Amino acid sequence: MKRILVVAVLIAAAAALAQAQIGNNQGTTDSKDFVSFDFPLAGITDTEATAITPSGVIVGRYFTADWKRHGFVLRDGQFASIDIAGTDSNTDAAWINARGYIVGGYDAGGGTHAYVLSPSGKITTIDYPGAQVTTGWGISNTGDVVGTEFTDNFFTAHGYLFRHGAFTLIDVPNAQATWPTMVTDSRRIVGTYFGPDSLYHGFLLQGGQFTTIDFPNSTFTWITGINPAGHIVGFYNKLDGIQHGFVLKQGRFISIDIPGATGTEANGIDPQDDVVGRYYTADGHTHAYVAR
Repeated sequence: MKRILVVAVLIAAAAALAQAQIGNNQGTTDSKDFVSFDFPLAGITDTEATAITPSGVIVGRYFTADWKRHGFVLRDGQFASIDIAGTDSNTDAAWINARGYIVGGYDAGGGTHAYVLSPSGKITTIDYPGAQVTTGWGISNTGDVVGTEFTDNFFTAHGYLFRHGAFTLIDVPNAQATWPTMVTDSRRIVGTYFGPDSLYHGFLLQGGQFTTIDFPNSTFTWITGINPAGHIVGFYNKLDGIQHGFVLKQGRFISIDIPGATGTEANGIDPQDDVVGRYYTADGHTHAYVAR
């Protein structure tokens, strides 16, 4: 069992409150509150939220001034930084399930390894046999993990499902690369693939069948997660090249745009349809948000 280095920092949540509008691509607008926040450490210009539990615990990543990546947990207004001991301080926290288990990746020994961090602090490393890079991106409430493995580069990646200690490869037919990002207890898997048309498309894998998901009139669709109800979250680019977040709920796409942002990304969604992600501002900074 490896150790993690945890640094707790108290913050005042009220200092981060703001308001936003979440627009619907079907022509209606849903008004919701959102909270924008940054990891409270001097020099931090990039904070990204990646997942949220039903109780409101948020995980994500932040980058220090030397562009080292660190994971974090935000619980009851308190941040905890996650760094896998013995690594070069390049740790990612990608998802947290309802039981508090976190999945992510870290660099060590010339490679990248997936991990699962339990609520008690136990770390389980996941390495796909023969791969130089194994990423962990999603974890179900029963502990199933999805991610990618590759040796050459990111654009030759294969997906995997890790369940009960065994790997199952996931490759969208005819795709150049496949990146699964989340799995539910009902064994629905979502993610993104790079198709033979050299475009990025989302996918849903259910019952052994792949379904392609593209935001209407987009040039790029990336799916980041799915909740137990089957509501899907991700982001897309339009013809103007601007990035927008979205939720796909009961066949209906809802765009998410933080006012004043130069781009918005939606990363995680809980059973109540709360969404977390990141947005970019004109000063080049990246901020995390939660939309409730």
